[in-house]
Amino acid sequence: MKLTPRLAFFLTSACLGMSSGASALDLPGAASETARQSELASAEPFPTGAYQGEDTPRIMAEGDVERVAYRVTGTSLTSHQLIAPLRSQLEAEEFQILFACADTVCGGFDFRYQLDVLPEPAMHVDLSDYQYLVAEHADGRVVALLTSHAPGAGFVQISTVTPSDAPPVELTTPSQTDLTQSLRPSATGDLVTRLEARGRVVLDDLTFDTGSATLGEGPFTSLQTLAGYLTSHPEVRIILVGHTDNTGSLESNTGLSRQRAQAVRQRLITTYGVPSGQISADGIGYLAPRVSNATPEGREQNRRVEAVIASTQ
Repeated sequence: MKLTPRLAFFLTSACLGMSSGASALDLPGAASETARQSELASAEPFPTGAYQGEDTPRIMAEGDVERVAYRVTGTSLTSHQLIAPLRSQLEAEEFQILFACADTVCGGFDFRYQLDVLPEPAMHVDLSDYQYLVAEHADGRVVALLTSHAPGAGFVQISTVTPSDAPPVELTTPSQTDLTQSLRPSATGDLVTRLEARGRVVLDDLTFDTGSATLGEGPFTSLQTLAGYLTSHPEVRIILVGHTDNTGSLESNTGLSRQRAQAVRQRLITTYGVPSGQISADGIGYLAPRVSNATPEGREQNRRVEAVIASTQ
């Protein structure tokens, strides 16, 4: 397979602010960028083994996160042929391959939905034909590759986490109200906009009793908005995903996060009349924090339920 330097994803200074010389992953010449998403001072859990439910091994990469999706048009390249040269380039740059797998070996549907994938149509993943790889560099960078194939086109997502070199800012400590308000939608329409643009949205106004899966009485604007969107878009399927802070064991937190997501699902069905087939619920405990759990404010932000688009068919 012939590669061309006309399109390259730079792993250092071009995108990530690294001080070393430029290093790039070359993609096939017909590739074009379809979506890009960046998160500063965040974290990303990458699987480092096949799907085993709650016991799936992971590496939690902390730093500046960037996800970029590409479409390779007019190609018959398989998902393996798309990822193989990228793997070789990573190895040449002294990245250590932590784990690599293909579709059913990875865990099929269950494994794919543990990955933070940019939404369709920017990134398409055929659940029976995809390749995944995660690699780590000695300088702390972590790169995950995901490739898939559709008739006449290939798809590549490159997710990179670069350690944040900037020193912490210790000027003021915002109140909990300020922290919460900064993460809430400014208007109900914004929730739908973010859901469609990113494929997921946090339902930030929900309240639960401490250590309990009992959802507050409400009403909650986020649920009213989400219910209206789902009933007017019957083709959309979502997964409600519960998250916790890191207080306690993974097993107990995963159970609590799942129960909270299920409570939200039940509220949408019984109070707002959303068809049950449009919504499923699960929880992953503390495996995907928004921010560090080192402070009470951070732990508060990490306790949440997100709505994730699973299908639009």
